Amino acid sequence: MARISTYGIDSTPSVDDKLIGTDSETGQTKNYSMGTVRTIVTSTINVPGQDEINSYIHEQNSPSAVWTINHNLTKYPAVVLVDNDDDVIYGEVNYESNNTIVITLSAAISGKAFLN
Repeated sequence: MARISTYGIDSTPSVDDKLIGTDSETGQTKNYSMGTVRTIVTSTINVPGQDEINSYIHEQNSPSAVWTINHNLTKYPAVVLVDNDDDVIYGEVNYESNNTIVITLSAAISGKAFLN
């Protein structure tokens, strides 16, 4: 049997990726999508003050006037932008889908986008 360490690392996980687990009713080994697991976890866990499960931080390391963010939150999150000095900046936020946002700024800037 292969060890988990022998499998490749997925550096771009998505809600459609599969996890292996045991069905609690039958005891059988089955696979589950990460999206299904996330739905179960977010419906049963309450994080006081902040729901970190439904948050995403995008780091824009190279200056750009357009930031494309694939957050995979499956919703249209609120967005706060900051530059490298942690000053709030403003841009035009366009929701391409419930998993992708494109932010247009007036100049090429690097910084972070906080989504929740």
